[in-house]
Amino acid sequence: MSGDNSVRLFCLPFEGVSAGVYLPWAEAIGPSVVVTPVELPGRGRHPRTSPCGSLEPLLAEIMPYVARMCDRPFALYGHGFGALLAYEIAARFEWEHDAVAERLYVSGSGVPHRRAPERSVGHLPEAAMVRRLRDRGRMPPVARDPLRAARALPALRADVSVMEAYRRDPRHVVHCPVTAMGGLRDRSVPGAELAGWRRCTRRALRVETFPGDHYFPLTARGEVLATFARDLVRPPAARRVLSSTLGH
Repeated sequence: MSGDNSVRLFCLPFEGVSAGVYLPWAEAIGPSVVVTPVELPGRGRHPRTSPCGSLEPLLAEIMPYVARMCDRPFALYGHGFGALLAYEIAARFEWEHDAVAERLYVSGSGVPHRRAPERSVGHLPEAAMVRRLRDRGRMPPVARDPLRAARALPALRADVSVMEAYRRDPRHVVHCPVTAMGGLRDRSVPGAELAGWRRCTRRALRVETFPGDHYFPLTARGEVLATFARDLVRPPAARRVLSSTLGH
């Protein structure tokens, strides 16, 4: 394990976008928090060119990467679709590696659940899917650009389909504190849905709100990064030792 006092913060992207959206965070937050974007198949520099449309193959792609990079205490952050992935990774690391995250940050999402068929959009034709997502305030900025939409929309459809088919395993109650983060003008995720994460942890839940709509991590970056720094930058004596089962 690294001898420094830093924490690695794995960052899972929201639906339809590359994890490269988090690259500017690395320089902005400083060396005590090592921002580590987790790229998903079908976008960015991931070697697999097609996105995964179901959860288990997707986790099979990204879990080994997260395990390889766990060389120090770690935390997980995910926004939108990324919140579902961050939660699943945190829970599975506890089950499979006996490794507990410093903190889980779930952003722009209530507790994931299977969506009623009449509310599903992943199966719709492209124009109808885009219209429904836009109406909900959940159309990613990258997919609004006609020059980039052709590549973004297949990933967006795959991610939305995974979210809509998701069924939470009730055994997945994590043993780390959870921070649920929301935008003050995000009409797609009411405050009551953020509070629902309480049933997913045996530790404390903290709910924090930030200026902006659903995509507040892009517009309120300073406030979001200040939250990470407040939680994760602290004396080494306060940190847990990462489980030796990860092989470090």
